[in-house]
Amino acid sequence: MSNIMLKFKTYCRMNLLVKTITLLLTTLLTVSGFQPHLHAGTHQLLFDMDAITDPGSLAVKFQDTRAAISESIAEQLSEDTQWLLIGYDGASSPSLELQKTLLSDLNRLLEMGSLYDAELFTDIQLSEQTQTLIAQNPQDGEALVRLNRSLLTDAYPYELASISEQEFVEDSVGIEICRENLRQIKLARESYRASNADADPQWISDLSPQYLDEKLLVCPADTTAGKPGVLTEGGVDPALPCSYLYEVRPSEKADQEMLWTNEGGMTPIVRCEHHHLNLSLSGKLYRNGPQRGIYTINKTEMSLLSDFVQDLRAQHGEAFLKTHEGRMQLKQATEELILNKLVPKILSVIEKDVVSQLEAQLGKGILDTPMGMDIFKQVFVKVGDTIEEQLLAQLQAKLGEEFFQTQEGQNVHRQLSALLSP
Repeated sequence: MSNIMLKFKTYCRMNLLVKTITLLLTTLLTVSGFQPHLHAGTHQLLFDMDAITDPGSLAVKFQDTRAAISESIAEQLSEDTQWLLIGYDGASSPSLELQKTLLSDLNRLLEMGSLYDAELFTDIQLSEQTQTLIAQNPQDGEALVRLNRSLLTDAYPYELASISEQEFVEDSVGIEICRENLRQIKLARESYRASNADADPQWISDLSPQYLDEKLLVCPADTTAGKPGVLTEGGVDPALPCSYLYEVRPSEKADQEMLWTNEGGMTPIVRCEHHHLNLSLSGKLYRNGPQRGIYTINKTEMSLLSDFVQDLRAQHGEAFLKTHEGRMQLKQATEELILNKLVPKILSVIEKDVVSQLEAQLGKGILDTPMGMDIFKQVFVKVGDTIEEQLLAQLQAKLGEEFFQTQEGQNVHRQLSALLSP
């Protein structure tokens, strides 16, 4: 804590010095009659406060930085903005100071140089206008600002308004009511968990009436007032009218807990499909978005495997799953989704966590010693055994215990055990 306070005091002193120098230079330049040159026509292309349509969601995405574009932009934000982001809770309305510094930084980025990088914008659907501007490769002036603004509004469509976005006017009152509903759901969930040994409710309706007024379960944009049939199959709350999709409902709980391992606190637990607004596991609110699908997709590889099995069953019948061809398709899907994708993600998380804990307790460089590596292997074996047991139980639930008595199933089990061994 003392180191943090020292850094903060140093930052404050440096920040004061920078502001003093800036003010002095500005005064001298004004007295001398110097006026900075601005590219003609660029000022009307810059963002204003109204163009930041959801500053809270934008701030959360710059805090999160799992998306490559968000990480790149966050690194270029001013120190003022970065410190304000550290203090933002992700659920309340951002302070006016944070909104102003974000606005200033975004407009500075618009004029600095092209923001386009193919890797940063992978899986982000770029508009035709943006693609045309990229092909023109502008280096400065109005064309550059127009390109950068188009890139940012494609990357953050719910947070930033495009230059020509006149046809879409969001119901700002409605979304603020919806945000407040989700904030209250967040507080009610925390109270429920505090009274129930950290267990989540089976359905959101379990929070009412003790922890939450049932009126807060209905989004103002929901014209059906929370009636069944609005949300995805199996997602309708059985007890009360509810507009919100609860991701920790009984049928999804196991898969969601696995998703938490990979995605952590940003995993959505409650969604408003009307406003594309999510309440995350850590209590933050943010909008859906195209950044590598991480703010939109809430499917684990285990969920995708379950969907694959259901599709096979629907197309070919239950008996097909017991044939050699059916078992081979199950094996191939399991290898692709679980062994090749999910397990490496889990291993990466485990390794980082074990290394972090060892270094925190025994000091940095401990893994360079034989003793450190021996401890690491022992811990990894125990954690790996636990993960293998959990994954195998979920696979048996998805594929059936009979599958693991076949040659194909045993092959999958052997591969799983080998991957989770140090």
